[in-house]
Amino acid sequence: MIRHIFIFLGTFVAGAIIALVARAAMFKPQAGHAGHPPGGGDYAPMVSNPLAPAKGATPAATPATPATPAATATPAAPAPAAAPHGAHAPDTAPAPSVAPASTTVNSVCAICGMPVDPKLPMLDYKGKPVGFGCKMCAPKFKADPDKYGPAFLRNEVLK
Repeated sequence: MIRHIFIFLGTFVAGAIIALVARAAMFKPQAGHAGHPPGGGDYAPMVSNPLAPAKGATPAATPATPATPAATATPAAPAPAAAPHGAHAPDTAPAPSVAPASTTVNSVCAICGMPVDPKLPMLDYKGKPVGFGCKMCAPKFKADPDKYGPAFLRNEVLK
């Protein structure tokens, strides 16, 4: 019986070695890569780097014509903010009554534990503005304000 096990193990190991050698001999790592750019090619479609200079924006320095240092520019006044959504006109509807996060009684959301997001609408609890850390917390607070309200007023996170 032991002899059969040794024969089996020997043939198994021999077959594994033969398969490994055959696979290594037939492995062609470059097959099927015809569509890729050659080494050092242009990867612009695959990589977006907005900080990289545009091609042809400045002439390259050659040994005959060394690059001249750019003139130092004085800082200009900041440009006015662009209209939201491209060239659309700004929204003329009155903004919802959302106070900045500094006017809330809490700096941490009592439900999720995240810092109060000033972009999210606030709710009142006992006449005091309460801020939330995420969009999911306001509906939870509305469902049971007496459960969450005292923790908001103490600026604590519920456990």
